[in-house]
Parts: sequence; structure tokens; C-alpha cells
Amino acid sequence: MQSLAKMDRRALDCLRSQPRGSAWRTAPSVHPARIPRAWPRQVAHAQPASFIPPQISEIMEPAAQAMASSMRRVPVTILTMPGSPTVATAFVGPTREEASRYPKDAPTIVLLHGFDSSCMEWRRLHPLLAAAAPTYALDLVGWGFTDASVFASDPSLVIRPEDKAAHMRAFLEAHTDPDRPVVLVGASLGGAKALDFAHTYPELVKSVVLIDGQGFIDGIGQMSSAPRPLLWLGVKVLQSVPLRQAANKLAYHDKARFATEDAMRIGRLHTHLPGWLDANIAFMRSGGYAISSKISQIQQDVLVMWGRNDEILDPSYATRFQETLPRSSLVWVERCGHCAHLEQPQLAANNILSFVGLLQEGTTAAGEAPAEAAEAGAAVGVSAAGK
Repeated sequence: MQSLAKMDRRALDCLRSQPRGSAWRTAPSVHPARIPRAWPRQVAHAQPASFIPPQISEIMEPAAQAMASSMRRVPVTILTMPGSPTVATAFVGPTREEASRYPKDAPTIVLLHGFDSSCMEWRRLHPLLAAAAPTYALDLVGWGFTDASVFASDPSLVIRPEDKAAHMRAFLEAHTDPDRPVVLVGASLGGAKALDFAHTYPELVKSVVLIDGQGFIDGIGQMSSAPRPLLWLGVKVLQSVPLRQAANKLAYHDKARFATEDAMRIGRLHTHLPGWLDANIAFMRSGGYAISSKISQIQQDVLVMWGRNDEILDPSYATRFQETLPRSSLVWVERCGHCAHLEQPQLAANNILSFVGLLQEGTTAAGEAPAEAAEAGAAVGVSAAGK
């Protein structure tokens, strides 16, 4: 089990966690006139989506509750998998009609979570970006709140990285505005997903943002060829409270504020879904992502954001990305661990919006937004519950 623990730590994001009652007081510096009126506003005490596990009632953070009530599923067919299954795909974001009402210069932003995490890890960053651009927090096949029942019914299925890429392409083609350029934002192993997709479908991706992204660690080692009973035991460990709590502690710089019990509950909420265990086994059997040789071939502009105090992925990877990617820039996030989108979402949003050219003049990427932007944040349901 020591090798499993090492793999789990390197897999990193699976164990994404988040704090109770945190305050995100302002949205990025986007003028309220830029917010499309069609965007569905999050309503306090709204009911969570029907597929959300009942354990959502144990979670206190308003941003998580808002995310659960905004989540939806749409059918997406994955042509690269045997039988071309159509999976009910979970995401938070606008419909095509709603997206069409954003400013013409706003790109489609797609948020990709890490290993065995879910779109819930974007609950603080998503509304800040959605104030300026059509933004989708997406759960690709096998992870998050996307329906995994097909894997429970057919244990022989394998989820390869190319299947996840095909799933994202099908989602983009069916459910986003085809006239907008796409910006991928990947956190931890989500960084590997973003880079792999940008390499496979370069014509679909304008630019990439990595938040403490994984890319230089290839595969998951010998676990991919382990017997199914051993894989079952290994994946089951990912659901355990002690492991989630341990990862909680590793994920943040300010552990007292962020590594809470509520954060742990949010990080493992999706593991209560039917088929979760089978879907993770299906991915592990593929061997995982191995993209280190592709990184130097990425031609898109890439913004690398890295927490100076990351305890999960060594900060030296940040400069390695900068040296290897042909077109990249690096921003250090001070006093921050592995999850800038959770620990410093305002700063992360400002940097991303500046990178894509949407930050209002007069606001620095590393600074707080002006007070008038609080109106924009309120319009899309930013939590201000207080610490």
C-alpha cells in the first residue's frame, strides 16, 4: 500500500478540499454591463441537482451548495470507446443561448479538475470568471458527477486519456458556442488533461492556463496492471476520510483556514455516486496520462500559475514548464499551496482574465478588484458568508 499512497499523493488533485464559510468578497474587475442577463443566477437555498448524493446536506459552504444547485447533466457520446456510449455529463455553465449573450470578444473558458476530483473544486473561481466569459466547470468521463453507471455494468471497460479528450471535444461541439476560441484551465492532473487536449486538437484551443499543473510525471506505474481486486482496494482507499483529511492538509498553505472538515466532505462528495469505484478502476487500467514528451510541442500560449508553498507538486516544476513550453509565462502565487483557485481565487481570476485580455483597465492582475465589481460578483452568486 506504500506504492499506492505514493501514487495517490502524486495524483494530487483527487483530494481536493475546501473551507467552511470562506469569504470571497469581490469579483474580478469586469463592468456589470458585460454580464449577460440570461446567465442563471444562483439562488440561496436552491435545491441541489437530483443526481447529487444526499451527503450534500452535510456540507456548510454556500459556494458548494450554490454549485450543487447549478450543476446539470447533458448527454455526450464518446466515439472512441467501445459501443460509443452516451454518458450524462455533469457541468456548471451556460447553455449555448446564454453563452451567445456574452461580449463577442469573450472566449469559452473550460475548467478541468484534477485526479478523482469534481467540478465542485471550481466553486470559488467559476463565478468570478463567469462574470466576464462563458465558463464551464466540466466533469470528464469517469470522474466527478458525470454518470458512471456504464462502468458498473461493464467492468471490462477502460477509460484512456484519448477517451477523455474525445469526450471533451464532443461536449464542446454540442454544448458551447462554436464561434468562440477556447481557453483551457487545468489544475493539478487537470493540467495534463488540458495539455493533452491542446496537443491532440490544436485547432480547437487558443490558450492554456496551468494551476500547479501535472505534466512531467508519466503514468501511474505498476498499479495499471494490478489484478482487479487489488485495484478495487486501492481505489477504495481514495474514498477514506483519513486519506482525504491528509490530502486536505497537504493542499493548502493556510491550513487552519482552509483544511477543514467541510472541505474534506466536499472533496469526497462525488465518491458516493454509483459506479464511482468502477470508473476509477477503468481509468487506472489505462495507465494514466503520459505527456512529458509532448510539452515542448505545445504551440499555444500558456500561463503557468504556481503556489509558492505547494507541498504536493514541487515548485521547481513551475520553472521546468516555463523552460520547456515554447510560449509561456509564469506567475508565482505567494502564501499559497497547491490550489490557488481555492486558496486565492480572486488573484487567480484576475491573472486568468488578464491573460485572456478581459481584465478591466486599472486593475492589476495580482491585486484586489475595485469595489464596484462586487455588484458583478453578486449577480452571479459569489458567496460572501464571512470567515
